[in-house]
Amino acid sequence: MSTPSTTIITNLKNLTAPTANTLTDAVTYGMDMLGMIALALTKADELKVCLTAIVNKTDSADPNLATLNNVLASLV
Repeated sequence: MSTPSTTIITNLKNLTAPTANTLTDAVTYGMDMLGMIALALTKADELKVCLTAIVNKTDSADPNLATLNNVLASLV
């Protein structure tokens, strides 16, 4: 089942390098496009660690567990 959160993570993992035009435009405005993408992927990895800890301590009857597991599975 796809949820907005898993779709965001899946799309993040499927990013490709920006085009030369995108990079040129970003540099013009002082943005580090490649650095920001790398940081986003790093934060996704940190989210995986945090979610794993939360899931391990979530009661099986908690209705949030299925959602947490769904998001966690999208980070693998």
